[in-house]
Amino acid sequence: MTSGQVKRRPWTAEQKLKIIEEARQGGQSVSEVCRRHGISAGQFYDWEAQAKRGALDGLRQGNRKPKGDDQSTQQRQEIERLREVIAEISAENVGLKKGRWP
Repeated sequence: MTSGQVKRRPWTAEQKLKIIEEARQGGQSVSEVCRRHGISAGQFYDWEAQAKRGALDGLRQGNRKPKGDDQSTQQRQEIERLREVIAEISAENVGLKKGRWP
């Protein structure tokens, strides 16, 4: 790493939210919290804006199912159907090996 480059730390969404909440609880400034965690104030405010957008998206969706839910149900049904086909073919195979299948 050359001078002037900063090593990036991978922050999880949970860690980011915890830092945002910590700074907003009061008793300490955003600058203090950022310094303690080794992030810039700009990074903090970017995370906070992302969190607000995510919260708004969640509130707008309300009780609707996630878009992928229908696809997941269809995939589960297809997996179950394929399991049944495999079981049937396996039974036929065993029967053929034992000479009991027509």
